[in-house]
Amino acid sequence: MAIYQNIAKISTRLETILEFVSDGVYIVDHSGITLFVNKAYEQLSGFSRNDLLGRYMGDLIEEGYINQSVSLLVLREKEPVSIMQTLRGEKDVIVTGRPIFDQNENIEMVVTSVRDITKLNKLKDHLERAENISNLNHHRFTYRQQGDEQAQFLYKSEQMKKIIQQVEQVAPFPTSVLITGPSGVGKEEIANLIHYMSNRQKKPFIKVNCAAIPEALLESELLGYEEGAFTGSKRKGKMGLLELADGGTFMLDEIGEMPMSLQVKLLRVVQDKMIQRIGSTQSKKIDVRIISATNQDLEKRMENGAFREDLFYRLAVVQIEVPPLNERLDDVEILIDYFFNSFKQQYRMEKELLPETKKVLQAYHWPGNIRELKNVVESIIVSIPDKIITPEHLPRHIFQTSYKNIPKTLKDQVENYEKMLVEEAIKRKRSIRQAAKELGIHHTTLVKKLKRWNGA
Repeated sequence: MAIYQNIAKISTRLETILEFVSDGVYIVDHSGITLFVNKAYEQLSGFSRNDLLGRYMGDLIEEGYINQSVSLLVLREKEPVSIMQTLRGEKDVIVTGRPIFDQNENIEMVVTSVRDITKLNKLKDHLERAENISNLNHHRFTYRQQGDEQAQFLYKSEQMKKIIQQVEQVAPFPTSVLITGPSGVGKEEIANLIHYMSNRQKKPFIKVNCAAIPEALLESELLGYEEGAFTGSKRKGKMGLLELADGGTFMLDEIGEMPMSLQVKLLRVVQDKMIQRIGSTQSKKIDVRIISATNQDLEKRMENGAFREDLFYRLAVVQIEVPPLNERLDDVEILIDYFFNSFKQQYRMEKELLPETKKVLQAYHWPGNIRELKNVVESIIVSIPDKIITPEHLPRHIFQTSYKNIPKTLKDQVENYEKMLVEEAIKRKRSIRQAAKELGIHHTTLVKKLKRWNGA
C-alpha cells in the first residue's frame, strides 16, 4: 500500500512540475488516447484540456483541432519524430514526440513537447531579409530605403502641377496606383514621390522591371521558393522580392510585359495581400503597396487577351497619366538647367551654354522625353572640349531639326557670344574694371553694355 501511495505522490509531483514547464507537453497512451495536457499547451494551442483528455488523436484531426499528429507518427514509426506546425495561424512551433517503452519493448506512451519558435523564425526572417536586401544592388533589381533622402521631381508646367497635386492626395493611402505614359517621361520619379510622401517612406521600396527578367525566373524572384522547389534552387530556399518589401512599397515597371501565368498569382497578392512561395503549402500575409507603370495601352492588351481585366482594375484603383515632354514645354528649360548644372558639378567641369544653344534645345521635340534630354546634356558636358557650348556642338539631329526654327541674325549671334565672354570675364575677375581690362575695352564701355543688356 505504501508503494502505491509513493507512486501516486510522485505522479502528482510530476504533473505539478509539468504544469510549470514553459514548453507545451502532450501525452498519449499506446493507442493514441490523450492522457495529459499541460497549461503551456493550452496557451499555445488555444484549446482547453477538457476538450482533449480521453480523446483519440485521429478523431481530433478529423474535427480540425490539429492538421497532423506527431503522436500517431511516433506510434507508427516507433522512434522520435519532429515536425513544424503553425498553431491558430500565428504561432510557429516545433513539435517533437518521443516513445516511452515498457519492459517488453512495446510503446507504453508517447510524450510530445511543443516549443514556440515564433520569435526565432521572425529573427531568421529579419536576417534573411537583410541579407537579400544587401544583395539587391548586385542584380537587376532596384532597392531604395528612403529615410533621410528626399524624392525630387522638377516641373514648371500646369500639367505636372496637377499630377503632383494628385500624388499628394493619394500618397498617404495604401491604394494601388497605375502610372502610364511614354518611355522616359518620369514614371519612376512619380513612384518615388508617392513612396516618399507616404508613411512608408522609411520602409523598403523595391522596383522590378517585368520585361528585364526571363519569364522562367520572374515567378521565383517575386514569390520566393522553398528548399528543393525546383532544380537549381538554393539549399535553404529564398525569400521573394514581394516578401522583402513587406511594410513598404513595391513597383512593377513595364507591367504590361508580365506573363499571363503570373498575372493570376499577382492578382492574389494585390487582392488578398497573401503570398505563397514556390514549393510551399502555406501562405503568408504581407503589407505591401503596389505601384505599377507601363508605356503600353493596357486596355488594348485586355481586348487582345494579353492582360487580365480583373488584375487591371485591381492595379488601376488610381491612374496617373504622365504626358510626353513635348506636351509640357514649360518643363524643358528647368530640366536643361538642372541637368547641366548637376553634371558640371558631378564631373567638376566648367562649361557654359550660349543662350542660343539653350533655345535650340528648347525647340527640339524630345521624342525620348526626359531620359533623352538628360543623356544629351551629359554628352555635351563630357564629350565637348570647348568651355562654351554653341549650337554647332549639339548632336546633328537636334541641330538640324531645331536650329533652323530659331529666328536669328548675325548681329544677334555676335551679341550672344559677346554676352557670354563678358559674363565669363566678370566671374573670373569679380570686378567690372578688371574684367574690362582683360577684355581690352574701357570700363565705361563695358558699363554701358551691361546697362543695355539689363534693360536699364
